[in-house]
Amino acid sequence: MSRVSALARIEAMESTQAVPVTQYRHRRLSPKPLVVIPLVMAGEAGSPLAMMVGSAKRSGRLIIVGQPRNPDQRFRFAAEFGDIMMKYINEFRTNRREIRTKNKESRSQFVSAPQILVPNRGGIQTLKDLGRTCRFRKTTGDYPVPAVVPELGRWLTELADSAEQAGTSMLLAVTDLLTEHWATGQSTLEDQNLASVMAWIDPPRNVSVEQALLDAENPIICPPAGPSTSPEFDNRQLQPAIRDFDTARRSGVAEAIDLARQELHDLIGEQIKPTWRMMWDAIALLSAVPEAPRATKRFEADCAQFTAFSDYQDTGTALPQRARDNAVGAARRLSRLERAIEQFNADKAFDDPFVLADRRSDGEAFAGKVEAVEADRVVISDKNQLILRPRFVLRTLDPTRLAEGTTLISPSMPTSHKSRIIATEHDLDSSLVTIEVTGGMGTPTKPTPGAIPEVGQTLAYLPDPGWRTKPRFPGADEPLWTHISTTPDPDISNSTTASTEEWGNAD
Repeated sequence: MSRVSALARIEAMESTQAVPVTQYRHRRLSPKPLVVIPLVMAGEAGSPLAMMVGSAKRSGRLIIVGQPRNPDQRFRFAAEFGDIMMKYINEFRTNRREIRTKNKESRSQFVSAPQILVPNRGGIQTLKDLGRTCRFRKTTGDYPVPAVVPELGRWLTELADSAEQAGTSMLLAVTDLLTEHWATGQSTLEDQNLASVMAWIDPPRNVSVEQALLDAENPIICPPAGPSTSPEFDNRQLQPAIRDFDTARRSGVAEAIDLARQELHDLIGEQIKPTWRMMWDAIALLSAVPEAPRATKRFEADCAQFTAFSDYQDTGTALPQRARDNAVGAARRLSRLERAIEQFNADKAFDDPFVLADRRSDGEAFAGKVEAVEADRVVISDKNQLILRPRFVLRTLDPTRLAEGTTLISPSMPTSHKSRIIATEHDLDSSLVTIEVTGGMGTPTKPTPGAIPEVGQTLAYLPDPGWRTKPRFPGADEPLWTHISTTPDPDISNSTTASTEEWGNAD
């Protein structure tokens, strides 16, 4: 945790009120998100109990499983949930547009992408578990399931995989969205409790934050926001209701079955509806926060990913995702996630002065005033051409931990501006950083106006997230790096052989 983040939490704790830590909302918030609140029995992570789902506050639909331990009832529940989910997803699989790629080629892409909102990270894991359970099911043969069940499983797995990548917006936990913008006076673990986070940010009317926090911990006043129910609720209320439902099913009387199911439905509804209302209150709070400029670009990447997976599903030959990654797949995933984190952090700092200050306090960025400029400096390139390479010295009071040669970008300069650190010298309480401009400054005969800093100008810099080259991974017909043997050195081989022969002769 950086100094700014720690100070924000201390301030929130002392004032008993959440403190904004960003100026913008760095995720796209859909005008029509699908809110999903999954619920499982405590200690039964693989057995869904209920799901409340809907794209409007007044149109929530509660789906329950009468007996969570019964596989047939679980897959009927999955089919009902799948019908709702696929209807929502298919709304985004109609309108397409042509876009230009970097290679000046044209490709078709959906104009928008779905957005699923769950209360916390546990909700994402629950949907991921449900996807793994459903995507391998067969629609024919022994124990067949409706066709929507494996289709739902593939889509839930894709959405859960996308949620691992920083900056995406297709499947999000609302607690993460809230704590990205506000700092609370509690731990990060407690920040996964939606009621607690909302108590810090927007407590109910005529209720103090202290009382709202106590209510958030009370399972009677604020039932758990999922994914697990309260064990006390399970023992005292849920288990008797499930037993009554099982008894009615064994009796075979339709009226008794309907009555028992309705009682179970109402009981679970009392547990899940407070969270449903709280979710829409949180969405209203987040909608009031202005969206960051670069969130649009990240949303375009979501649309591209959604289009690619949708087109693959439409081929008719789509296979379920692997149960686990192979070696190359795991390495590719890790590389993609690392790059996404770096890019997202850089985008936030580029857009948001609050985030930039946070990174400056940790030595991951710096800002200061220009003290000297060598604007007309030229060097000879490898092709024996004169190229403009201005240098300037910037004095900063920030901690400077970036190494020499680090490629930099600046929110204070044009987007084409590129530079790198040449040297850093400490001068009492400040540092003198020598920076060379490497891009966006024009040519010696036609320099770009405003692309070269001037003396007295205040600038901020942070590392360029795209400075690393993309790794090359083995193809399907190539051996893994763990199975490649190097050619032995002849001298070492001969020496080993001679030693062996000598020992043999001695014996």
